[in-house]
Amino acid sequence: MFDRLADADRDFLTRGVLAPAVGGGTIHTRIAGVVCRLRITPPDFEGWGIFRPTSHSSAELVRAAGLAERRRYLDLFPLVRLILCARRDGLWLARPAHEGDRRFRIDGLVPVRLAEDAQQFEIVQARFDGANFWFDSADPARDPATAAYLRRALNDTTAPNLLDRPGLTPEERSAYALNYCLKEEVRQRHHAELAEQKLREALRHAGAELVEYVERRDGYRVTWTAGGRQHVSAVRKGDLAVQVAGICLSGQDRQFDLTSLVGVIREAEGAGGYVPVGRENAGIDEQQYWEVHPAGRHEDRGEQDA
Repeated sequence: MFDRLADADRDFLTRGVLAPAVGGGTIHTRIAGVVCRLRITPPDFEGWGIFRPTSHSSAELVRAAGLAERRRYLDLFPLVRLILCARRDGLWLARPAHEGDRRFRIDGLVPVRLAEDAQQFEIVQARFDGANFWFDSADPARDPATAAYLRRALNDTTAPNLLDRPGLTPEERSAYALNYCLKEEVRQRHHAELAEQKLREALRHAGAELVEYVERRDGYRVTWTAGGRQHVSAVRKGDLAVQVAGICLSGQDRQFDLTSLVGVIREAEGAGGYVPVGRENAGIDEQQYWEVHPAGRHEDRGEQDA
């Protein structure tokens, strides 16, 4: 047994090693059944290569591996079909193309290493070595036009329930829905960031600060501070016209926008105070306020209906 191990060790140091490198400056190989990790030179090489061991812990790149060599390596491992879903930091993430394949238990998305010339929603053949899924090829049994259709639909933000192409599998629909939801999350986050920036700038111009806001169907309910005092006002989307000022303006709330409202409240404070409106402002009930000043509320509703 020791002789066999010694022979394997000598053979390792005199023969080249075929291995994939995926960044990090290391590869893995097996000596007499034991997996060994080797630091490679150059450390930034990525791809399939032939390496010459320089010690039991290091190796240097001799040349890139040929297609036939790569094929012999991949054929050692079982094949699994995956749907490419998203690309993160140069790495494709995928989900199973056939949920009924019980050989592998895959939860969520898995990285596909060294995927070449691949596109989103393509079904690819990969090989699993027990730790990594290595890209083999596009699935020749699947029409690439299907993946192209899904990419166009996602670009057009087509809702998942509106996909209309014969032959779409449940797994492809699921992969599309995942990307659609991710795209919507990004869009909504961007929308929220723009809304917050707009509110913050409008208040900053008047010397006030935004505390928080809640988006509603027709506007924003904004909490803001000025002069150490907190106020809550409702404004319309778009032009930030005031819907409910948060103080009694005799029903003339819509004559102001968020920026000018700050000045109005400051003037009211300097003139002896004001009557707060709304529960958040510890004032009279909004319903009661509009009952006293119905004209302003009717005008507000008319503009919203228009």
